[in-house]
Amino acid sequence: MLKKIFCVLFVIILTVSVVTVPASAYTPTNFEIDAEGAMLVNMDTGDILYQKNADKRLYPASLTKLMTALVLYENTKDIDAETITVSDYAIKSLQGTDSSLGGLKVGEQLTVRQMLYVLLMSSANEGANAIAEHVAGDIESFCEKMNQKAAALGMTGTHYANAHGLHDVEHYTTVSDMYRLATAILAIDDIKEIVNTAQYKLAATNKNSARTLTTTNFLMLNNGQKCTAEKYKGQTYYYKYAKGIKTGYTDAAGRCLISTASKNGYNYMCILMKSPVYEGNKKIRVEFGDSKALYEWAFNEFEYKTVLSTDEIVGEVPVDLASDTDFISAVPEQSLSAIVPKVADNSTVSLNITWYEEKFSAPIEKGDFLGECDVVYAGETLGTVTLVASQDVERSTFMYIGRGIGNFFSTLFGHWAFYLVLGIIAVIIIIFVVSLVILNSPKHKKKKKNRRY
Repeated sequence: MLKKIFCVLFVIILTVSVVTVPASAYTPTNFEIDAEGAMLVNMDTGDILYQKNADKRLYPASLTKLMTALVLYENTKDIDAETITVSDYAIKSLQGTDSSLGGLKVGEQLTVRQMLYVLLMSSANEGANAIAEHVAGDIESFCEKMNQKAAALGMTGTHYANAHGLHDVEHYTTVSDMYRLATAILAIDDIKEIVNTAQYKLAATNKNSARTLTTTNFLMLNNGQKCTAEKYKGQTYYYKYAKGIKTGYTDAAGRCLISTASKNGYNYMCILMKSPVYEGNKKIRVEFGDSKALYEWAFNEFEYKTVLSTDEIVGEVPVDLASDTDFISAVPEQSLSAIVPKVADNSTVSLNITWYEEKFSAPIEKGDFLGECDVVYAGETLGTVTLVASQDVERSTFMYIGRGIGNFFSTLFGHWAFYLVLGIIAVIIIIFVVSLVILNSPKHKKKKKNRRY
């Protein structure tokens, strides 16, 4: 019983680790990604198809505003009823920074929902400052809330020093942490709707007339705009399968982009950080082309398939005290499915098995834990499954009693006594068998018949 409890706890720990760290990664062969940090993740399974410097410390630029939006949302009871007033400091503190602005004015009042649109679509830095003051009273206190939320999300490589993302050496993150943050953002329907919007008609406020906001994510804009960089020269930025989430740019951070794309039932998230800003003296945008290339690679080359099913015998382990077998077969407790290359099949998948014991003792019930198995393709672990007994194995009463007797004498007198007892028993059995043979031999029976009394 204790052994079974231990195995269950082991499996739980293993499962948590598998969920926390996505499973696999591959490398495209027909193109390269120019971003310093990158990740392409299947949003349905958590499988990583591509990653590059995923845990390297990088600057997030306006990707920061995803955390700003999250903290604001979680500190608002009603996003349509609560209003935010833009302070003089929220705007003037940005003078001379050449930062992105949303055209907000001192004293302008917007609902939280409206401010979220301005923040995430127009990437308004003054909006981020106004949000910080509204939620926490001042920007420094708001950053404390941002860092607390980052810790709660497991963003161990992240630290925030402001609410908008302008460069600060103490303001950094990683691609892996951006994946955690973006996943949290998409779990909120109100914010998901905002980041997936290409254009939004913002109603008139007390300081501004009605205006139309347009996303900074060119993948979502079907306006014919074309790339000027040599790598994708002449290609349009637009990608009809793409949605949000956020762009970012500073000279130190480079071009940053988090987007999603859905096609034929498959859903992916692409994160690019520190994509190049210049080609010679010319400013360029290759993050959109690189994202499109990764998406098309995934859609064309990969599929979701079962790589290990529950009816597949993956190995055998020795068993003793059994009445009719010396081995027990092991099968997966649950099937394993993953996003893998379309060319992958069972012959290209390898299994690395770890047994919980070198030999198991009967009785064994179908479904008892026997070990675990790493499923590997192309050197990458697709996942880990628990192995269980494929059938019941009954215990031999005779062998069990024999072992008990042996253990008794071994404990009482030591191992030499155990072997002595076995020898004596063997001699007695031999004598008994020989006696039976002699007593039942024809010659002995004849002598017995001719004997007179």
